[in-house]
Amino acid sequence: MAEGNSKPEISFREYVSAHGLEEVHKRHGRIDLVPLPSDLPEDPLNWSSLRKNTLLTLVAFHACLGPFSAACAIPSFELFAVEFGVSLTKASYITAVPIVFLGAFPFLWAPISSRIGRRPVYLASILISAAMQLASAYCTTFGTLVTCRVLVAIFICPPQSIGASTVSEVFFVHEKGQKMGVWALMVSLGPTIAPLIMGPLVYHTGQWQWTFYLLAMMNFAHFILYLFFCPETLFDRPVRSTNPKSTATNIQHSANATGKWYSPYTSFHLHSRESWSKLPLDVASPLQYIIRPNILLPSLANAITFTYTNVLLTVQIPALLGQKYHLNTQQIGMQFVAPFLGALLGEPFAGIGSDKWMQYRVKRANGKREVEWRLPFAIPGFFIAILGLMVLGVCLQNTRSGVWNIAPDIGSAIALFGQQIVTTVCTTYAIESQPEHTGQAALLVALIRQTYAFTGPFYFTDQFDAMGIVRACGLLSGLIAIGMSFVLACMVFGKSWRKTETRNEEERTPDRRS
Repeated sequence: MAEGNSKPEISFREYVSAHGLEEVHKRHGRIDLVPLPSDLPEDPLNWSSLRKNTLLTLVAFHACLGPFSAACAIPSFELFAVEFGVSLTKASYITAVPIVFLGAFPFLWAPISSRIGRRPVYLASILISAAMQLASAYCTTFGTLVTCRVLVAIFICPPQSIGASTVSEVFFVHEKGQKMGVWALMVSLGPTIAPLIMGPLVYHTGQWQWTFYLLAMMNFAHFILYLFFCPETLFDRPVRSTNPKSTATNIQHSANATGKWYSPYTSFHLHSRESWSKLPLDVASPLQYIIRPNILLPSLANAITFTYTNVLLTVQIPALLGQKYHLNTQQIGMQFVAPFLGALLGEPFAGIGSDKWMQYRVKRANGKREVEWRLPFAIPGFFIAILGLMVLGVCLQNTRSGVWNIAPDIGSAIALFGQQIVTTVCTTYAIESQPEHTGQAALLVALIRQTYAFTGPFYFTDQFDAMGIVRACGLLSGLIAIGMSFVLACMVFGKSWRKTETRNEEERTPDRRS
């Protein structure tokens, strides 16, 4: 019996040794890793958990700052209207207009970062944003303030796309749902945290300028943290030889590497030899993938749910709850505690839960993995978001005017809980379904979400005035249900769509070489 029990252990050790995986097993305690790391300590996949998670936290918070900066102006709408002589609807453009730039300009930053690296882009992004935040505080006309807010959106948006690429470059596939969820959570939390912080600030100072002073200080502090805790994640990983016992590739690469722990912070070199004259083509090239249903449908489902929960609440809470209960600026800001908690509680369920679900399905399939297996985890999210939206609408319409009631806030918390599940699962699926084009997929997810969300603030007020609160919420809930049907379609047809895309790419490859 002892001899029989030792056979598998000896066989495994022989396999590890024969394929040159001793260092991988020593570092990670397993060899079934995707992607398979090199033996080099400077490989981002081999970094310590502390180093990886610190970087993830900084990049995720940077991603949060885009929608956070746009939503920070919400508590100051009345002050803008008085100072610049505009209507409240026009004052809301300070928040609405930057949203579309947050979705479009990541297309520019992605190919730039592929050439010069992630670290220089992150550093330049946050430093220039700090300068534009400070400039916003000194604007004396409405037009110049909107211009400054657009410039902030342009320069602060890189993590909306390359943040997902950074996650893919640092973490393994079996961790991706949870880690991508942290990034997605921070994007969702931005619009809810902003009024929560800025409402009391504007109320006690009485000056909208302090909103932008604080943003400038936050961005500059983030720049300092990036200097010390944001190493370069683009890495030319050697391809392991398929010939057992052959580790020549790794040995040769090791001889060329510096091996210094600080080299990812201090070294700079071009990561791509692509001509800068091709940059416009590289900016537009991700659009060719937008017709792929594995990207388009989950992105639309995410965008619809995000717009009719997160964006709706961010824009309409001051109008709906503020007017209904006669709340001041500080009290309006406090109403965002509920959606903040809803999203915060939803993320562990979405990220960790969907990863555990995938591990369970993979184990049942004896190691076989299909990315569509993650999608059923999104379905409860749609129902929860619809439930929360209807609770918000019914309670808001039926509670007593002028007397604050917590019931609508409970509805908003439920809605954001469901939305976070949908966002994490749909974003992860869209990116996982394109293993050769993860950067392009992340760009398109952001573009579709932000473009769709951009339109919401222009019709929400008129819609609620014309239809009433409950009927408007019912209509938006129906649209979320349509978004759910897109995910159901991916669950049924996603695998065949991916096979067709792979076959088409293989057929086009010889044409390119010729």
